[in-house]
Amino acid sequence: MKHFATGIFLTLFLLTFPHATLAQLPPLQPLKGTPAPPTPKDPKKFTFILAGDNRPDKSMCPLDGKKSPCPPTDTVKKIFENIKKKSPAFVLWTGDVISGKDPDSPQDIHDEYKDFLQVAASGNAAVYNAPGNHEMNDKSNCPNSTMLDLYLKDTSQAQPYGSFDYGDSHFIALDSDEDTPTTSDSCNCSKFTGDDKPPGYISKTQMDALIADLSANAKKAHIFIFLHRPLEAYKQADQLCPANVAQMQTLFQQYPNVSYVVAGHEHLYYNLQGATESAKFYDPPPTRNDPDSSGPYYLVSGGAGAPLKSIKVGGEKKKSFYHYLIFNVDHAAVSVQLEPIS
Repeated sequence: MKHFATGIFLTLFLLTFPHATLAQLPPLQPLKGTPAPPTPKDPKKFTFILAGDNRPDKSMCPLDGKKSPCPPTDTVKKIFENIKKKSPAFVLWTGDVISGKDPDSPQDIHDEYKDFLQVAASGNAAVYNAPGNHEMNDKSNCPNSTMLDLYLKDTSQAQPYGSFDYGDSHFIALDSDEDTPTTSDSCNCSKFTGDDKPPGYISKTQMDALIADLSANAKKAHIFIFLHRPLEAYKQADQLCPANVAQMQTLFQQYPNVSYVVAGHEHLYYNLQGATESAKFYDPPPTRNDPDSSGPYYLVSGGAGAPLKSIKVGGEKKKSFYHYLIFNVDHAAVSVQLEPIS
């Protein structure tokens, strides 16, 4: 009866206020223990860093039970050492900050977050995260409410997604591992068994908030979107639900100021705009010179410490490489540096 009354109220509200706007994305906060970003000296000119997928190899988890079950890798420590030296305005992270996926061991999850957050704080910069499947899901790679609660509590977040402004640009973090409305949905995790991994999913509630958020920020100089599961990637299996991808690509084309969409999940660097398939793994990211050009640039950056993926380059199997990206915003232009980590 309560849900029926709520539905009636909402219907009457929309009939009374037909132009009422949908709720925008909630404010996104820096991860626990990292500072707020400084006020920009020039709102049109600043630098930020992006990286993601630092969770350790499963062979490192657990140890002897006396130490952290999944200690941070040397790679992610190096990245935050570099972040401290470079002093960016802030840092964006594309998720999988812990090995996770174990709602039955909350203390281990808490310890993993504690260790990662300690490393993140060492960079002396605000860190904003878009959570990945290792934060949000259980061992079957299905969204799990306990894992969500642990993420929100341990990272001091109100929601797993949100947005914030810096200078005259806008930044959006999405949660790409929500549950589908029903188990009969084609992207529901229960339909995938064995070697077939379930795709990520973005709910209608989050999608509606994204639509409202883009509309409200249509006059910003740039919009940067970061999430864990790629829309465009090296391999389409185990990515974002195709229905979400189609809707979001159409949506982003309506907003010329959506400059970059960057994801992780695949433990490699991938530049969709590369001239050849081989070049996509090594070509530096494209520079955005004209915010009125059609569509955003799509990148994958998942090289912050997780086990690297093998790739085929010119018929030869090679390892991808650890890295992070440096974004330099300069009025209408945005340039991106690819920084390998040895």
